[in-house]
Amino acid sequence: MMKSISCILLVCLLGLMAYAEETQEQQVERLIKELQDPDSDVRSIAAVTLGEIGSEAKDVVPALIQLLQDQDAEGFVRANAALALREIGPEAKDAVPALIQALQDQNKDVRKDAARALGNIGKDAMPALIQTLKNRNIDVRSSATWTLGVLR
Repeated sequence: MMKSISCILLVCLLGLMAYAEETQEQQVERLIKELQDPDSDVRSIAAVTLGEIGSEAKDVVPALIQLLQDQDAEGFVRANAALALREIGPEAKDAVPALIQALQDQNKDVRKDAARALGNIGKDAMPALIQTLKNRNIDVRSSATWTLGVLR
């Protein structure tokens, strides 16, 4: 765990130095490539960073959907893809079907973050969220309840 945190911090610091000289378009292009990196930490950080760009990163929605659906990716990577889609907001409406599917993911964090993302994207997800209220995991039910409250 400590190694992962150290690696993440190092990658963040190196990334910040690189960002200073890149345009936002160049950053987005680089981050899209990093979503394919073999290192889970790099993919995860790339997703989080794309989310921080927000609606300006709407062109990366297909790549984030692919990452969200990649069952070979670790759960925290898929969860961060959902969080990035959440931060992109309504511009990520094409991700609604994938996020609804992610409500059934084996990883509870992916399910929880998918529910939260749906809350920021739109009302098309309401039927799936209502169904999620029956989920066994209390965190998932709580996220679905919160999301439904936001969508009302």
